[in-house]
Amino acid sequence: MYFLGSILALVGAIWMTVNAAKKDGALAAIFCFICGFYTIYYGIKNFAENKIPFILFLAGIAIAVIFNPGMSAMSAATPVTSG
Repeated sequence: MYFLGSILALVGAIWMTVNAAKKDGALAAIFCFICGFYTIYYGIKNFAENKIPFILFLAGIAIAVIFNPGMSAMSAATPVTSG
């Protein structure tokens, strides 16, 4: 599931980068691809044009964070002690 989330986030980011290049030029596309915070800002700012890629991007990030294999390994390796 982690890889599915990563792929969804990547597809959404590339889709929004292409939309940014078409609408706002190369500088917006560069910022959109390099900086994840700008991608979120651009998706909110242009939600009407980027509804599907923005939802893909956010869902991919959520799935990747929730199903991160490193996080499950950390929780499984932590012993529970009583008292």
